[in-house]
Amino acid sequence: MESANAKPRDVWFRWSVALPAVVLALAVALQATNPFRETPRPRPPHLARSIPARAEGWVGRDVPLGANEFLTGEVQKILNYDDVLNREYTNGVQSFGVYVAYWGAGKMPTRFVAIHTPDRCWTGNGWRCLEMKFRQPEDFAGTPFKPAEWRLFEPPSGEKPVYVLFWHLVEGRLYDYGKRFNDVPDPFLWWKDAVQQALLGSREQYFFRLTSSEPIENFRGDPGFDEVVRSLARLGLAQDRTETINHS
Repeated sequence: MESANAKPRDVWFRWSVALPAVVLALAVALQATNPFRETPRPRPPHLARSIPARAEGWVGRDVPLGANEFLTGEVQKILNYDDVLNREYTNGVQSFGVYVAYWGAGKMPTRFVAIHTPDRCWTGNGWRCLEMKFRQPEDFAGTPFKPAEWRLFEPPSGEKPVYVLFWHLVEGRLYDYGKRFNDVPDPFLWWKDAVQQALLGSREQYFFRLTSSEPIENFRGDPGFDEVVRSLARLGLAQDRTETINHS
């Protein structure tokens, strides 16, 4: 029973904390009855064969996820993906990087994937964001892409800044990070993801990242670059005209 002296703000705070927990508990109870759907089987490893290792004028080199074997293993444990590709393409003068991670349905909660963005992981390792743009329309190889998160990061070593585009797809739909820098998760989206996971289970997800020390727009029209990004479009980055940009 609430005290007669309790302030309305305090009462609201208590309910704002308790209510999502009650909803989540209900969702978990419902999931135990499995009223919604079976979890589909994840795709077998497919990224290495879907994304070309060589493209016209460019040579690809797969790059370890960590500085050594131990750190690579630690990254794999944390991210718990089903498939991953981290590749650098060079033509002798220029370079760009492609990172793609894949989780089949039932593998990883959306909210856990959503916190492993450059906004959080890179800044946690000493990188500094110099500029940011949100849900930027992109067009590569004549194909409209789903809107990207655009960033410019400065490495802790003081080397040249790195241009970044990244996308997070949940069942083929763009995860909406909102118009904010996501070094701290959005509390509303965190709870929403928790409830959706309890009701629907963890859904199929992809995380894509393009990086370069020069504006990525500079590569537009290059035949080899276009070949690589077309392969990303086929994995789900091509914009669907019927899609609404909405986190669901």
